[in-house]
Amino acid sequence: MNITKTENRIINSLTLSCIKHNYPEFVAEFGYEDADRRMENLFGATWNDCKELVWQWHDLNTGVVRSMSNES
Repeated sequence: MNITKTENRIINSLTLSCIKHNYPEFVAEFGYEDADRRMENLFGATWNDCKELVWQWHDLNTGVVRSMSNES
């Protein structure tokens, strides 16, 4: 099945929305490090492609800036 660029953008946008919806709950329940690992398990390469964007979005929305010293 060939996916057009437009379809791919829609899929990526929906996946990012899903990640943003779930990330704060994962952080609250598991802490940052475990939340990041679980997001990678769920979303694979998509998480790795957009995790810094999600971290920035989360920091701006919560007013909390986490230490990046142990991040990969």
